[in-house]
Amino acid sequence: MRGFATFFNRMNIWWWLLGIFVAHALLYLVLGTDTWLATSLLATAFYGIILLVGKLIASRYPDKEESK
Repeated sequence: MRGFATFFNRMNIWWWLLGIFVAHALLYLVLGTDTWLATSLLATAFYGIILLVGKLIASRYPDKEESK
């Protein structure tokens, strides 16, 4: 569990959200979805909430390096 907590504590949310948005935009463009932009934004918002909750939970676990 500490490995995941360390990963979430160190991750940059903005880069992850940008990558998730680009991946979804490309997916929905390739699939031919007419509302690809709105769908990509909704998917990114959903994953953003998941990542922020994960970061909130991970902040309760101190880093091994910080606790020494």
